[in-house]
Amino acid sequence: MMRLRSAGRAESSARDSVPDLNGTASNKSHDSFSHSSCSKKRALPQGQRLQSICKYLLYKLVKTLCVVAVVLYVVIPVVVKTNPWIQNKVIFLNNLRWPPFIDFTAPEGFGLESTKNFYLTTDENIKLGLWHALPISLRDSKVPVEKHTELLKDSKPIILYLHGNSGTRAGWHRVGLYKVLASMDYHVIAVDYRGYGDSSGSPSEDGVVSDALFVYRWIRQHKGNTPLFLWGHSLGTGVTTKLARTLCRNSEAPDGVFLESGFNNILDAATYHPMATPFRFIPWFNWLFLETITHNNIHFQSDESIADVTPPLLILHAEDDFIVPYHLGQKLYEAAVKTRAESYGPAEFVSFNASHRYGHKLIFLAPELPDIIRKFIKRCLENKN
Repeated sequence: MMRLRSAGRAESSARDSVPDLNGTASNKSHDSFSHSSCSKKRALPQGQRLQSICKYLLYKLVKTLCVVAVVLYVVIPVVVKTNPWIQNKVIFLNNLRWPPFIDFTAPEGFGLESTKNFYLTTDENIKLGLWHALPISLRDSKVPVEKHTELLKDSKPIILYLHGNSGTRAGWHRVGLYKVLASMDYHVIAVDYRGYGDSSGSPSEDGVVSDALFVYRWIRQHKGNTPLFLWGHSLGTGVTTKLARTLCRNSEAPDGVFLESGFNNILDAATYHPMATPFRFIPWFNWLFLETITHNNIHFQSDESIADVTPPLLILHAEDDFIVPYHLGQKLYEAAVKTRAESYGPAEFVSFNASHRYGHKLIFLAPELPDIIRKFIKRCLENKN
């Protein structure tokens, strides 16, 4: 009996376990079927999902474009118009410099041999930082750096370099030109206007021209009979022509003037600058942007100043200059030809083909540049005699 009961219990237990197994299998089958059904349901609206994603992306794009448009054509114009001082910062860009940390006391770190770093204090108590690079023939003269000023009387031409906006006298393209000029046996004196480099103060049109005038007169005091030339680049051409006009009116004219990548006036330069491209077609562009420039007393009307510049002029411009477009350099040359008296020194325009890719800063790389400079200086000295 015990065996029968045990067998019965085992059989009953087996029967009890069958439904559990069948139920488990049935549940698994049901789950599999349900998952397959859900997958089919999800697969059905695939095209709708793609369409929804496209609509979302389009919405985001339109929203972004609207925000950009509001910033460009509402926020920026309003901010500039209500804060005219911003234009002063944009024109001079004196706080934009690269590299950011420069040891101006060590010009040799930029590959400038026999170059003196020194400082001058103007009548307005502005401290100006300068570099004086010696001509190549004087590099082995063993003259101490502190006595480099005495060498300005050696009769080798002196070039006062007046740089453009942004950066400092240590700008790489500027250093490149110093090297070219020094290798041609010329003295090169480069100055950072007020607010630039390690010079004190804050820039303005009258201020930077005043600084250039102070340095020019300092050189005249030390140069003896050595020829003295002005070289302006970009915004520096505006400084140079205004300075040259003042000098010529005071019978202190330089022996010649170089104008590299220059413009006819600051308003045209601002209009055709790449930064102005998004705003140029706004109907009230002049009122919003150009009037705020003149509100800061910034004019740089080189096409007017050049009428009183008596020594010979050499205007250099690359056809692919997109910062100061080529046609503005041509306008400056045309103004020089039309407004200067016939008795003044001749004006010459030298262009560099766009295929060379010199752009706004690389004319110093032109292999023909030294020959162009030498011929011009020779004509200047002949014109003076």
